[in-house]
Amino acid sequence: MFEAFREPDYRRFWTAQFISNVGSWMQTVAQGWLVYRLTDSPFLLGFVGFASSAPALLLMLPGGVVADQLDRKRVVAVSQIAQALCALFLAISIQLHRITVWQIIAAALVVGVAQSFSAPAFQAMVVDLLDDRRRLPNAVAMNSLQFNISRAVGPLIAGATLSAWGSFWCFLVNALSFLPLVWVLYTMRNRQLPFEGSTALFARLAEGFRFVRGDRVVMLLLAVVAAASLFGFPYLTLLPIVARQLFIDDARGLGYLTAAIGAGALLGALAISARTPRPKTAIPAVVTSLLLFGIALGATAAFRSVRMVSLLFFISGVTMVVSLALCNTTIQQRIPDMMRGRVLSMYTFAFYAFFPVGNLMSGILAERLGIAITLLGLGGGLVLCAVLAGSLLLRHRSAQRVEDLLDGRAPAGVHGSVPDREAR
Repeated sequence: MFEAFREPDYRRFWTAQFISNVGSWMQTVAQGWLVYRLTDSPFLLGFVGFASSAPALLLMLPGGVVADQLDRKRVVAVSQIAQALCALFLAISIQLHRITVWQIIAAALVVGVAQSFSAPAFQAMVVDLLDDRRRLPNAVAMNSLQFNISRAVGPLIAGATLSAWGSFWCFLVNALSFLPLVWVLYTMRNRQLPFEGSTALFARLAEGFRFVRGDRVVMLLLAVVAAASLFGFPYLTLLPIVARQLFIDDARGLGYLTAAIGAGALLGALAISARTPRPKTAIPAVVTSLLLFGIALGATAAFRSVRMVSLLFFISGVTMVVSLALCNTTIQQRIPDMMRGRVLSMYTFAFYAFFPVGNLMSGILAERLGIAITLLGLGGGLVLCAVLAGSLLLRHRSAQRVEDLLDGRAPAGVHGSVPDREAR
């Protein structure tokens, strides 16, 4: 289960990234709570989420080219430093009682720019942490595991910290949490293969698009990631509204709800880490988990019970992580090293580009129609996308079976090819 931990560099990177992600989740929870406290506006709550992801619309794909051509460790390290400075700036503003929602939006934009370059580099550098590349599937699954452990731990700490000492400490802890990761990045061994190919930006992007266009499975998985981003993840931004409806102490309640999602995500990540499905079964599992994610998320609109909503958010966390982790693992296994940064930038683009649109859309809906209708609409969107993806998968498999018959090959599970039957 922990096979990738046999790699010393991966083990150090995993630990430092976990510390950083705990801090980031603390700030995410505190930031949503702070924005809603300052404005009482669901729209502005969604707009802050939009601002943090909007730069990806322009910069994520070029970031994939950078990840293929430049030193990925340095790209990620510079991004971590920029994010640490933004967190420190907001912490100081809070301590001086000069914090405004526009400062938070400005910092979110800077963080969005930094993540547009670091996210493709981070995804692509997983293979650079390994001496034995056969451990790549487990390394990808373990990355998902550490992210979701931090998702469970960070919000719990944030909820207790917000309730006891206020938001300043959440932002300050996040600023400090980047330091171990920066140190690890500058001390680990460089295994990145030298870049080969065209030097023109658009030519390199075109090479990546041609590769994806020729692989229908990768195209389907990227569409699933986009759907999860557009309809699935905006509910995380709207959690402060749900917490205010369900809890008297909405700061602590927000931590509980986010921790329920994190606990579900942790269970999903553990399941994937323990046993990564084979490619043939992974893709149906992606579609099934997306469908269950939509059903659980939409069902939260019907309940006002803390236990029931927490349970449904827990299920949402499990299915959300399973679908995305399997998408990531399957794509990583299908791409060559020379295309890794560019194709994985499309993976991160599919997530980050649709996430701000989903945040903005859900913020407007929550402002005008209420949180229940918004959650029902988000869940319905996921269910519809899962049904469409399932039908496309069945059509692709049917077409593949026809091609196998025409080529004289037996489809999987069929004994004897067409020529064999004709011979008999």
